[in-house]
Amino acid sequence: MDRRGFIKKGGLACGALALPDGSPFFINEHNDKDKEIPLIDTHLHLWDLNHLDYPWLQDPENLLSRNFLLADYQEATAGLPIEKMVFVECARDPAQYLQEVDWVRGIQEKDRRISGMVAYFPLEKGISGTREMEVMAERKIVKGIRKAFMPGHQGFLAGIKMLGQFKWSYDLNIRPVDLPVAFEFAKANPDLVIVLDHIANPYIGNNDWEVWEKAISPFSSLQNVSCKISGMLTKTDPTAGSIDQMSPYFNTVLEVFGIDRVLFGGDWPVLLRAASYKDWVKDFYTMTENLTLNEKKKLYHNNAALIYRL
Repeated sequence: MDRRGFIKKGGLACGALALPDGSPFFINEHNDKDKEIPLIDTHLHLWDLNHLDYPWLQDPENLLSRNFLLADYQEATAGLPIEKMVFVECARDPAQYLQEVDWVRGIQEKDRRISGMVAYFPLEKGISGTREMEVMAERKIVKGIRKAFMPGHQGFLAGIKMLGQFKWSYDLNIRPVDLPVAFEFAKANPDLVIVLDHIANPYIGNNDWEVWEKAISPFSSLQNVSCKISGMLTKTDPTAGSIDQMSPYFNTVLEVFGIDRVLFGGDWPVLLRAASYKDWVKDFYTMTENLTLNEKKKLYHNNAALIYRL
């Protein structure tokens, strides 16, 4: 079924999504083949406020201003078929970027499912940052870089050109208003593997689908750009049904990027601003119910393994 057919078909309901023991039921209770498709979570955050400095976590009123450690993630995802995770940098003090990588390497020793990391690097240093980039590349856990988008900065653009030397991807975390400039950037760097985080962070609860859809549609022509289906619940209106709000965005992502360029991401613990990890997985599986088994394998697992070289 093509993506437009999928959108028109609709029919996303899949029952109560719970097992008799109260644990969440994930895919299709009538299809045993679907039940054991492993998930790769391409967007995991963890932090220890006693180890590194996080400027954005200084407000004690912030729900996230506490430690979120490996044991917390394991508890939040207990029972889910998560086979691998990709750790994504957590906006610690910029000077501590290599310390964060080494901290994650230590966590990896405790849970080998952490198969890669999207680290921070000051790309704006350009060529002058070559040696520092080489030092980071010695940490084999690093699969990509996430750094604030600076399309007009020549140092940044020079740093971007260097990523290919290490086969690193670039996680692009932007707002919908930035999509036109990001499209030109991606078009000008066809050899750069780009992962668009959180479907470009549209304000789903504000019903801005038309503006977002118009801006993201041109990316259908750029085979070097994939889209991470994550961060959606935190952008919904909590007073309305999450599936009804998210489905138009989810369907559009499938139509624009195709089934070979989409990834699943948890975005935990930022997700806790809206819901639990299992709430998000329930919604995610509900929205994917009409996909074929092969399409589910790509979205849940295979695409992530290829794009992040896991």
